[in-house]
Amino acid sequence: PVDMVLNQIGRLGQLGYREVVLTGIHIGCYGADLNPSAGLFDLLCRIRNAGSIDRVRLSSIESKELSDDIISLASMIEGDAGRLCPHFHIPLQSGDDGILARMHRPYTRDQFRNLVQRIAARVPDAAIGVDALIGFPGETDEAFENTYELIESLPVTYFHVFPFSARKGTPAFSFKNQVPTAVIKQRCERMRRLGEQKRLAFYNRHVGERVTILVEESRDNVNGRLKGLTSNYVPVRVEGSDLLFNTFQEVMIQGLT
Repeated sequence: PVDMVLNQIGRLGQLGYREVVLTGIHIGCYGADLNPSAGLFDLLCRIRNAGSIDRVRLSSIESKELSDDIISLASMIEGDAGRLCPHFHIPLQSGDDGILARMHRPYTRDQFRNLVQRIAARVPDAAIGVDALIGFPGETDEAFENTYELIESLPVTYFHVFPFSARKGTPAFSFKNQVPTAVIKQRCERMRRLGEQKRLAFYNRHVGERVTILVEESRDNVNGRLKGLTSNYVPVRVEGSDLLFNTFQEVMIQGLT
């Protein structure tokens, strides 16, 4: 219930936490079973109005459940208490309509494309992550290329690549046209290379900019620097003392390692 969520976040704020992540299965459907009913947008507004936590981040959210109202919340000014981080992780799985239908995913490639473009237009600095499942039964070379082309053409920041693995007890286990393991591996490697290019391009956009980071309470194991994270999911390393742990700091991005 909303009040319980607000109370938990309030307690975390009192304990010194600066950021919370809202997570759950089909989190975009939150509140539909409550009486009175609520919604994720309403919950985010209540968290913002309470002002008991600095940042709120969403975990993975389905494309059909991400409303324009929620996207707009992520465009608010940095530093406002309870601000929704401009960071959306949206499962895609496949960019081919035929494979999406076989997966029983409730959207098309064009609907997914439209959503990502709306996010980028409304919140230009938003981090947009996706999941891609490679090698689902029936994924032809053309179907894979459709997925690759869709992700390549979109302002996606990063994506997680998962190889399909047939498991007993699932409908896909008995599907025809299983993709050979070697082919799946080759396709995954190609997708991961694209993902690295996307990630580095997004990081490079921030070189020379001033950003706000939340300094973590541990140091980089390699260089001993402080670790921080921007609201749009950019990891930053800075020099500084332990006194900066768990504080917000404005820094200049000088380069990319």
